[in-house]
Amino acid sequence: MATNPDSRKPLRQRVADRKRGIKAVKYTSDRTKRVLKYLKIFLTTTQYLGLILLLLSLGDIVKSEYKVENWNLIMAYSSMFLIGRAGLTIMTSMGAFK
Repeated sequence: MATNPDSRKPLRQRVADRKRGIKAVKYTSDRTKRVLKYLKIFLTTTQYLGLILLLLSLGDIVKSEYKVENWNLIMAYSSMFLIGRAGLTIMTSMGAFK
């Protein structure tokens, strides 16, 4: 029932490993790795696409003398950027706490 690979090592060995920076590697299935890879690509694409579209719409706003014709597009582009950014931040922070 011992799921922790360090559970059978003596305490001195675990402390020595920790001081040297050796971490126990958790098993991750190939399917999980593949899903995380595609999720990261999707979130990165969503972030940059939202930012580019937001900048293009900002150019149209400046051309029309700072009159916003379509607030829905601005909100959609901002949402795309924020969802992509938040998703990547969450993925990174989950990896930091392992």
